[in-house]
Amino acid sequence: MYHQKAAIILLSSLYFAFASAAQTGEAIIKTDILNVRSGPGLDFERIGKVYRDEAHPILDEQDDWVKIKTPNQSGWIANEYIVKTQRRDEEKKAATAPEPGDKNKPLDANALDQKTIVLDAGHGGRDSGAIGARGTNEKTFTRKTVQELKQTLTSMGAEVVLTRETDRFVSLAARASLSNLSRADAFVSIHYNSFPQKPGVAGVGTYYQDNHDKALALSVQKGITRATEANDRGISEADYQVTRQSAISAILVEAGFISNAEKEQLIRTDAYQKKLATGIATGLNAYFMNQ
Repeated sequence: MYHQKAAIILLSSLYFAFASAAQTGEAIIKTDILNVRSGPGLDFERIGKVYRDEAHPILDEQDDWVKIKTPNQSGWIANEYIVKTQRRDEEKKAATAPEPGDKNKPLDANALDQKTIVLDAGHGGRDSGAIGARGTNEKTFTRKTVQELKQTLTSMGAEVVLTRETDRFVSLAARASLSNLSRADAFVSIHYNSFPQKPGVAGVGTYYQDNHDKALALSVQKGITRATEANDRGISEADYQVTRQSAISAILVEAGFISNAEKEQLIRTDAYQKKLATGIATGLNAYFMNQ
C-alpha cells in the first residue's frame, strides 16, 4: 500500500478536485491486474488498468463497484478485488499508540518486560513462499528476520515463542493454534512480498484482522518505517488465516519486496535486519506502553 507523504502531496490537488461527499477512503488492489471501466459494470468500456498493492482514493460507490481516482483518470473497479482502508486523517484519529521514539535512541521505557510474543516466520520446508529477484526464497528471509527479532525482544525481557525454529513446514492452522495455546500478548507474522511484473515496487506494509488490532498494526508500522526508512505502504485490514484464527492481538508484516533486486540485496544484510528488528520491537513497546 502506497502511503508515501510525497505522493500524497503530489496528488492532493487532483484528489480534492474530483473527490465527492461519498468518498470513503482508499482502495488497495488485491489482484495482479484489474481493469478500470468507464462505469459501474462489465458492460462499460475498459479505460485503464491498476495493479496489485496500489492504493487509490475512493470517490464513489455503487452496488458492487467503486469509483477510484488514479494519477491519470477516474474510473470504476469491481469491489471484490480490493481491500478498503480508512482515510489517512481518520486513521490518525483511530490510532491510540504513541509515536515510537527516535530510531537512533534507546527506548525511554520498557513495556516489553515479561510480555510473551509469538513470532511466526512465514512459510518453511516445502513451502518456499515468494521467489526473489536472484532466486532466493521468502522462507529464508522470514526465518532470518524472526531470529534477529527474537534476540532483540529477549534482550528487552520478553518471552518469545517461535512457530518454527528450523526450515520446516508448519500449517497455518498449527501456527494459530500455538499462538492461542501460548496465552501470549501479541502474535507477529513475518512475510516478504514479491511482484515480478513491477520489479521497482518497494516498501513495508502491516496487516490486521479486526479493528481492535489496528493500533498494534499502526504502531509496528511506524516503528519499522522510522527505523529502516523504507517506503511506507501503511496498514490495511486483510483476511489472513494466521491472524483470523488467532485469539490474541495479531498482525502480519510484509517487510519488503524481494522481487526488487536492490531491496532484496539490502534485506540480505545483517545491518538491515537489525534495523528491522529494532523497528518492530520499538513499535511493540510503544503499543504496550499505551495499554
